Amino acid sequence: MSQSIEEQVLAFAIEQIKIRTKAADMEITAESVLTDLGLQSIEAVLLSGEIEDKFQVEIDPADIFAHDTLGSFVREISERLKA
Repeated sequence: MSQSIEEQVLAFAIEQIKIRTKAADMEITAESVLTDLGLQSIEAVLLSGEIEDKFQVEIDPADIFAHDTLGSFVREISERLKA
């Protein structure tokens, strides 16, 4: 069974956050608080660009910081992809 769009975006975002932050050894889930992951502005810009390229969706890097958790951000991106 294939992954849902939300699961795909979440898995990709987790992979990118681990690459770009010191959160590589942390368990990152949808409930993870973005500020706890050490995501800074430059990482948000890079993460946004990677998600845009992978999923062909436009993201303002500020969108990331409008959400408390990774799951909330991922749900917004998934809704945009479904629209």
